[in-house]
Amino acid sequence: MTMTIHKDKTRFFGVGEPLIQRQRDQGIDPAACMDLIKGLGCTAYRSWMHITEILTDPQTPDPEAVAQHKRLLDRAAQLDIEVTGMSHEWFLPEGCKQRMGHAMPERDLTPGSLYMQALEMLEQSWRTMASLFPQVKIWEVGNEWNLNAFLHPDGFLDTDMSKPFTPDEKYDIAVDMMYFAARGIRKGNPEAKVASFSPALSTEGLGGGLPYFFPVMYGVAWALDQVYSRIASGRFWSVKTDDYFDLVAWHPYVFTTRDVPDYELFMDVEEPDTLWRDFNDAAYRVMKRYGDADKQVLLTETGFTDCGNPEWEKRYAAYNQKILRYAMEMPYVRTLHNFRLLNENAMLQRAGIEDNQIGGLTEVYFGLFTDPEEGCRPRLRAKAIQEMTGATQDLEALGRRVSETMKK
Repeated sequence: MTMTIHKDKTRFFGVGEPLIQRQRDQGIDPAACMDLIKGLGCTAYRSWMHITEILTDPQTPDPEAVAQHKRLLDRAAQLDIEVTGMSHEWFLPEGCKQRMGHAMPERDLTPGSLYMQALEMLEQSWRTMASLFPQVKIWEVGNEWNLNAFLHPDGFLDTDMSKPFTPDEKYDIAVDMMYFAARGIRKGNPEAKVASFSPALSTEGLGGGLPYFFPVMYGVAWALDQVYSRIASGRFWSVKTDDYFDLVAWHPYVFTTRDVPDYELFMDVEEPDTLWRDFNDAAYRVMKRYGDADKQVLLTETGFTDCGNPEWEKRYAAYNQKILRYAMEMPYVRTLHNFRLLNENAMLQRAGIEDNQIGGLTEVYFGLFTDPEEGCRPRLRAKAIQEMTGATQDLEALGRRVSETMKK
């Protein structure tokens, strides 16, 4: 396969963290965290900007939430850090069991149905969001919709969760949602770019529909093929992929290839090799087949969790450098966002909910820096990334500044 596009890597090094949520939970200064990101040598940032936390309804902003995000975005602009804004929550109409969340009513294209009302609310919400935040250059309209946790039937979480959408139902709904989200963003800010929802791994337990005998990360390519084939079918809103997204996003985490339960996939992973590269190239091969070879790709989440194990921390710092080197050689990749900036173990321990966090310990130890309540010290992966970017700022000092903002 010949790939000769997008050799400019000026926005290649990125990082993600829900900084406004951390501000609310711990009192940190998000602007100081942007200095931390700059100190790593990163030029891109993925920001959690949930529709339901910024708006009170599809047309009405929450002034305090808007002001918080604007301060963060203005600091990013001052530092020349490109922002990708992401929301994986939305509003639902009256008549649904829920008023917001990751849920959708049953697909029904009849005018006035709950489903069509939900899509119209989604379009209006994204129009409002894009008009509020012109600093955001790219909007990622959904997170891991190929998985049951992030796209499920209305009321799913209030039941025994035994009846998720089927994979076909999820992909039908995802295509609808991308079309209406993109339409809203373009009305709100014609200059902004739209990124697709970001598929991740696929397992029988988590959802996605990938045949069980494939390595789980081929679930990204599988999901993209399901999306592209629907757009090309002529049975949806447009046969032009540009009407759904300008860039393609996915989450190429490194998982163990051993036969383990879903919750252990992040643990004690093998060294990434050409198989990791082929997970990504397979997704790009889907894009190429459907005429999107010239679209850029955002790897909007990938990283390593060491679960607090010092041996794993050292090993995964080297693994992180290795996947960055691979991705640098993938000409279709615009940005790789390392997940995530900060550990959150201290915050969760203080609240007494660490064991209830999604993914347990695997979720809380992805950080490049320790929890701000533990000094926000650079961990080995932070130093490994800075070594690759060539930045020279004192990460210890920058981390102390973040930690000290909690005391003001």
